Amino acid sequence: MIERIEKIATTEESHPFAAAAVKCGFAEKGYLEEEYFIHGSSNVYGWKEGRKTVIFPECPYTNRLLVRRPENPQGFSGNVVVEILNSTSFIDFDRCWALNYRYLMRNGDIYIGITSKPNVIPAMLKVDEARYRPLNWANPVKDPVYGMEDKDLGNMEGASSPETEDGLFWDMLTDLALLLRKKGNELIGNYGPYYQYLAGWSQSGGYMIRFINEFAYEKELEVPYFDGYYSAGSAGSCMPDLNQGCGRTAMKSSRKLKKVLQPFLEMHTESENALWGNAESRGVTTFEKEMQYCVYDVPGATHDGKSTMIDYYLGDVDVFLAGIVPNYPGKETHPNDFPYEVAFQAALSLLYGWVRDGRRPFTAEPVRVDEHLVNLVDGSGNAVGGFRLPFVEVPLCIYHPVCTPMKPDFAFASTLFGYVENYSRERAEGLYGSREGYLERFRKSLRDCVSRGLVLEADQELCMAYALRKAAEVFGE
Repeated sequence: MIERIEKIATTEESHPFAAAAVKCGFAEKGYLEEEYFIHGSSNVYGWKEGRKTVIFPECPYTNRLLVRRPENPQGFSGNVVVEILNSTSFIDFDRCWALNYRYLMRNGDIYIGITSKPNVIPAMLKVDEARYRPLNWANPVKDPVYGMEDKDLGNMEGASSPETEDGLFWDMLTDLALLLRKKGNELIGNYGPYYQYLAGWSQSGGYMIRFINEFAYEKELEVPYFDGYYSAGSAGSCMPDLNQGCGRTAMKSSRKLKKVLQPFLEMHTESENALWGNAESRGVTTFEKEMQYCVYDVPGATHDGKSTMIDYYLGDVDVFLAGIVPNYPGKETHPNDFPYEVAFQAALSLLYGWVRDGRRPFTAEPVRVDEHLVNLVDGSGNAVGGFRLPFVEVPLCIYHPVCTPMKPDFAFASTLFGYVENYSRERAEGLYGSREGYLERFRKSLRDCVSRGLVLEADQELCMAYALRKAAEVFGE
């Protein structure tokens, strides 16, 4: 239960961690960014004879929310996106925002990010101890005995502590959803009626599976917690259990959605379309009454890309103060620069249409894989199948899904961040004749993608800017 909501002031000396107001131009675009602490109590759940049950009731907590909204309610779209902030790097990563902020702000959407795990709190304390000292995810058991090493607690090795309890999150999320359903609520109550969507990136997509399977439909609600779901780059193998004492159980239990009554759109890159347990957890697109599910793969894109892992954090002092350096881990010269935000923004728009107007999204074949779950490639060197954008339909390069680690510590990161191998000028001229021939083919493919809903009309300029830059690299100025 949420007992109190506290707005935390933004001043010249103190601002929210993962702030977007400056880097995303809020002042020019008429947006506001605010941080709130929610104070309340959560049950901690466990399993008894295969059924979810309360093992520790009403445990106090203080968590934080990031709220980004149009300054003028008249410019509000009627969409509220709640992102389960990603905790994998031990800081709050708002990757769904980083991928979609251009569209969210053009559209007039409200965005709310909720911290999902206490392992990110030390980083925030490093940056601004006075601001974040009140955050509290204390373990309700003073000296817990888990029967396992601390590193094995929770869903990710070394990401949970016996001093805190990851399982407090589930009631935080359901209580936030219920709060947002209340007219006149303290967060966005003056914005009128709206649809609310739950979003998650990577590990947070695993959170969404657990939430839907164990919480979303356990109670009879007049309206559901969320009207739609947006799972991006999800990792089924990272699905958390009900509490951290269960350990890493995702690979031992079903990671498939049991049922989903509201539209659920899942979008994958080449990094995780078949890996991270997703070959077993992902479904096939279906529009049955109890399985409203659509899944896409984006050939050419990798989990981490230049736009979201490098460009988005340029000049962001907070992440460096927290001890995180977002970088490209590979030996190859050019990190993957596939503009995958174009695909993710189009997918979010498709979800809105599905929820609000009942327009089912189009279907697309998955990226094809071999018996070892390696993505197949065609004569262009790029993946076969999937949600195909002009960058792979009319290519000037090969988008490799992994890079060679620059040092051993980068081995895991290298599986998430690919690289680009540009075609030689001779190869490009053999395909297109000239720079102008390439651009003509690209424009035609782009128009086709816009007409089919794979690219938003407003994103054509971004696509053409990329094509012109790539043409200069390959053909010369």
